[in-house]
Amino acid sequence: MLKKKFGMIVLMLITTVALTLPVVRAAETDTDTSENQATSVEQTTTDTTVSADDETSATSEEAINTESEETTSENTTTTDEETTTSTEENFKQSDVYLTGDNITIDYIVDGNLFIFADTVTINSQIGGDAFIFANTVTVGEQGYVFSNLFTIANTVNIQGVVYDLYTLSNTVNITSYVYRDIKVSTDTLNIYGTVGRNAFVNCNNMNFTQDGTNETEETTTLSSQGMINGNLEYSSKSEITIPDGTVTGEVKYNQIKTTNTKAIQTYLISLGTIIATAILIWLICLWLAPKFVKKSNLIDKKSILPEIGLGIITPIILVLVSFVLILLSITSSFGLLLLATSFILVGLSTSIFIIAINNLVCNKLKIQKTIGNFGMLIVTAAVLWLIGLIPVVGSIVGIIAVIIGLGILVYYLIKKEKTDKDKKAKETK
Repeated sequence: MLKKKFGMIVLMLITTVALTLPVVRAAETDTDTSENQATSVEQTTTDTTVSADDETSATSEEAINTESEETTSENTTTTDEETTTSTEENFKQSDVYLTGDNITIDYIVDGNLFIFADTVTINSQIGGDAFIFANTVTVGEQGYVFSNLFTIANTVNIQGVVYDLYTLSNTVNITSYVYRDIKVSTDTLNIYGTVGRNAFVNCNNMNFTQDGTNETEETTTLSSQGMINGNLEYSSKSEITIPDGTVTGEVKYNQIKTTNTKAIQTYLISLGTIIATAILIWLICLWLAPKFVKKSNLIDKKSILPEIGLGIITPIILVLVSFVLILLSITSSFGLLLLATSFILVGLSTSIFIIAINNLVCNKLKIQKTIGNFGMLIVTAAVLWLIGLIPVVGSIVGIIAVIIGLGILVYYLIKKEKTDKDKKAKETK
């Protein structure tokens, strides 16, 4: 009995648990479901609100981005315009011609520089040659002349870098670097920096330290601080004792036997003479034979060899004929006249050579206006005169100038005479 009752109790408990568990679980599930649905509704409402806020925020961000892009575009356009203007102001891609009182070059010049002024300061890069006539010329610490500096001035200060220096001046101060050679004619030369190669100097005083020099009546002793990395050839009234290590190469001294206290004035007179003569001959030729001025050129392949030949033969023939006529008593006066004519032609030949060089330079630089040719003629004459100061080289260039200049003149006269005869023959026929 007990076993049966116990079995019935167990069976009833199992049945009760089986019937009650699903109901409990279903109730829990419904509760969870309702809670989840409520949560879902709340989340949906929240998401909707957030979505609306996001859309509003996105719209605002888009508006802000659009305004930002427009502002950026405007700023970019303004920046581009400013950059273009700044580039034009800081870069000259051509030759530059300037005149005035005080001139400062603080922009890059990708070409040659021509200046007539009182004070000139270079604080930028010069891609070509610089031709400067001024009272004071200064290449600042930021200055860099990539080619030659040709200058006639009272004072020249090299505080930056110059490739080659050619100058006629009263005082030259080199406190930085000349990349290659210096060819200087001055009263006082102060080398406180470095000369990369050779130095050709004509001076009265030469200093290598900023403290000055120890001078006596017979010799000048220099304390080395500057440096010449090549040869030094100089002319002075008395020999200068150069300390060891100052000059890497050889030192050659040429004594000036006669003392000339007006050396600068003499040089200026010489320069003025060659420039004035070239201008005068140019004006006369421009008046009487404009075709000759325009056509005289050094690169004419057809005429260059005949011109050189005529330049060599003509003076020899004229001198020989003049002496023969002088020896004959009847024609001695004509012989003297012919000899004087020969010297005049030789004197004019250098100016003719300068005109031909000037035409060549003007053609290369595409200078067509008369005022431009006139200015370049002065520069060409000055450069040729400076080259003439160089020992040996100056003499060779001078002889070449006489030969070619005389040959150009004689060749033109012969060709003109032949052209005139042909025209007359045609008119006669």
